[in-house]
Formats: sequence, structure tokens, C-alpha cells
Amino acid sequence: MANHYLYGNGSGSVCSRYFPWPADEDELIRIGVFNNNSPVISHRHDYVEIVLITKGSCTHKYHNTEVTLIPGDVFIIVPHEEHSYGIDSRVTIYNCQFYTEVLGEDWRELKEISGIYDMLVVEPIFRAEINCQEILHLSPEGISYVEAILTKIIEEQENKSAGYRLVQKSYLTLLLTILGRAWEKQFESKSYEYNGKRELLAEALKYLEDNISYELNISDLALKACMSSHYFRKVFKEVTGLTPIDYINKIRIKKAVRQLTEDSCTVAKVAETVGINDTNYFSRLFRKTMGCTPTEFRKHKRKDQNDTDLLMHK
Repeated sequence: MANHYLYGNGSGSVCSRYFPWPADEDELIRIGVFNNNSPVISHRHDYVEIVLITKGSCTHKYHNTEVTLIPGDVFIIVPHEEHSYGIDSRVTIYNCQFYTEVLGEDWRELKEISGIYDMLVVEPIFRAEINCQEILHLSPEGISYVEAILTKIIEEQENKSAGYRLVQKSYLTLLLTILGRAWEKQFESKSYEYNGKRELLAEALKYLEDNISYELNISDLALKACMSSHYFRKVFKEVTGLTPIDYINKIRIKKAVRQLTEDSCTVAKVAETVGINDTNYFSRLFRKTMGCTPTEFRKHKRKDQNDTDLLMHK
């Protein structure tokens, strides 16, 4: 995303607008890297965008709903869909922007791969019906692999060596295939008819969200869903794409990010507030997820805020 994407209409209000294609008209693939802590206004565009978060956290807003994103999250923005970002901390976001016609005949073949078709076609249609968006969660290895592909495309678009467009197209095809496989694996047991499993988990998920500050027991959560612990774990993974423990930890880190950003309490207190009594374990978990310790995160956040304050008073 270019920096000019970050500003509203000058009156303090946020307006929805179409962002222009960020490259020359004859270039149909473009990778942008967003490194900032400023919000991105509500906007649309007429090209497909694949978004990967590799550092920090942000809130993606669409269809009057919000979802918090952390490193490893991938999602799709289809043409003409209005969306915006609220930034919780300095983030690194890769934006793979392209027009499907760049893939030529390969696009028809790619859509025959079920994971790619579900990710790029079925899910966007379904999200409009239920006012919810599915997020693909990559493993640390998956993040590194996808980031390496995106970096290669960036090198081609910057160097523009002979045949660079063909190389970009090849990397884009590889990227879609890898993400399609990951999507199919994450949602392999999940029907887009939503056969009631989400409803079975609804009470357990609400209980989890409401009691994230306390010690949570998988058996208790399973009881909330009227399931055995074994079946609960199975269904939970099918519906959310994560194990119960990974999901709980993700929610805890999201809450910790907000507290470290907004409050001045100690790291130990933040850990306690999100249901973790071992500060060392909390710091390790935070570092594993966010790439830095809670103390480092708060330090960078305060520096960013001070820089912003200085700019506002100049």
C-alpha cells in the first residue's frame, strides 16, 4: 500500500473510495509491503488482493464487522468489497494485488483446485451471506515460505529483468496453489452449508471469550458444547481451523496487545489479566506470536506514539 492510501478526506470523516491500481496499466501483478502504525481508510478496489500479516496486529473492518489479525493470518479481498484497517501496533502487511486475467488459461485450471476455488470464489460469496470472513492461519514454516514467494515477486517487479512478468506469473501461480492447499487442509472437514457444528460450539466460544482472564479447562468447554472432550477438540479444529489451546492462546495474545497498547500496568499484570499466571511463559508465548517480548512491544508502541505526537505538534 502506498502512503497516500492512509488519509481521509481532510474533514476528519472517513470516506469510502476506490484506490487506483498501484502499478503501470500493463503490469497486472503488484506486491506492496505496508510498514506503519497508521489506520487505512475505508476503500474498495477492482482487483483481487491477498493479504498476509507477518508482524504486529491490526483490525480488519468489513461489512460492519471487525476481526483482529496477528502474524500468520491470511485473507482475501475480492474486487469492489469495502474494507479498512485499524492498526493496533506497527505492522508488516504484504499485499499481493493482481487481476485474474494475468493468469490466462491457468486461471481456469487453478479454479479446478478445490482449495483455491473455495478461497477465492466460494468463501467471498458466503461471507456476504453470514457477515463473516474466514481467516487462513499459516504455521511459522508456512509464513516463511509464503513470505519468500512474495519477496521473489517484489525482486522481479523492482529489477524488471528480461521475462520478469512470466516469472511473476509463475510465482503467483505457486502462491495460489500453496495457499489453496493450506485452505483445503484447514477447512477439509468443513462444509459451507455449516451443518450445525458452529452452533454447537457457540456457547463454548462465548464462554471462552467471556472468561479468557481465567484458567480455562477443555473439559469444561466441552461440557458447554454438550460434547466429549475428544469430539469437542475434533469439531473445534474443523470449525475454527485451530486447536482449542491455540485458539485460546491467540485470543489471549490479542487481548494482551490491546492492554499493552492502552494500559500502563506491568507485564505481569497483563499476563494475569489474560489468564496466564507465569510471566515467563506469557513472555515466551507473546514472543512466539508477535516476534518480540511484551516489553519490547510496549517500548516500540510508545516510541511510535511519541513520534506521532511530535508530528502533530509541528
